[in-house]
Amino acid sequence: MKTKKIEQFVKAYFYFSQTERKGIIALLLLLVAVIAFPAVYKMIVPPVPMDIQINSLEVNKTLQQNHSSLTSTLSYFDPNTASPEQLKALGFSDRNILSIQKYINKGGRFKKPEDLRKLYGVKKEFIETLIPLVKITPNYSSSSFVQDSVKHKAKNSKPVELNSADTNALIALYRIGPAMARRIVEHRDKLGGFLSLNQLTEIYGFDEDILYDLQGKIYVDATKAKVYDVNTVSLDELKTHPYFKYKLSNAIVNYRTQHGSYKELSDLKKIVIVNDSIYQNITKYLRIK
Repeated sequence: MKTKKIEQFVKAYFYFSQTERKGIIALLLLLVAVIAFPAVYKMIVPPVPMDIQINSLEVNKTLQQNHSSLTSTLSYFDPNTASPEQLKALGFSDRNILSIQKYINKGGRFKKPEDLRKLYGVKKEFIETLIPLVKITPNYSSSSFVQDSVKHKAKNSKPVELNSADTNALIALYRIGPAMARRIVEHRDKLGGFLSLNQLTEIYGFDEDILYDLQGKIYVDATKAKVYDVNTVSLDELKTHPYFKYKLSNAIVNYRTQHGSYKELSDLKKIVIVNDSIYQNITKYLRIK
């Protein structure tokens, strides 16, 4: 009796309709397919480990060739004596080259290859690539480097006139390197000539310390500087000057057109944008003839 009840319970509990049986069969078939798929896939598509290995070797070979190509374009150098062209070829930017030259001109010196890491604004990876290529001149201390530099430039005992000097004459001066000499000449040409030594401090990298060290070694002949007749100068001519540029030049020419010729330079103060500071600056290069 008891066994019969259990049998009835089991039949009732595990009874499935026709739809449910179909679903169970489909689920079992899907499960079998998932389990068997990896084995069947390996039979249909065999693995190709040799091709992968060959491809990996080809990639490594290509990377090695690229590295060799990059290394072959570089050469050994001494950052203390390298020219701007050599530093440029190595991959340094103009800003980096300017920093290196400024450091050398002030008496600094790279004592070992690792000193390149002290350069500001240069990528670490780039420096690490160059360090093996650095060869510092042996038995040449920082002090002897500075002394030799000063001794060499001390030969130029005759004061240099800035409005007529070329870059070679400027480089012969203490603390003036090729880059600084070039910037001095460029600024002089834009101004039309220097009127005072203090104008040198307007040049990037030329601070008052350098001007102090060059006292007695340089001078300015103001008569060689170009000055403009405020009543005849054109807008195109005046706007190229660093002290005037377009806005101020246009205001000066327009005022002259509207009110007639300037009677005296102080008439420039009647222009709205001309304050005392600007007036003192521009009248150095203006005259009334």
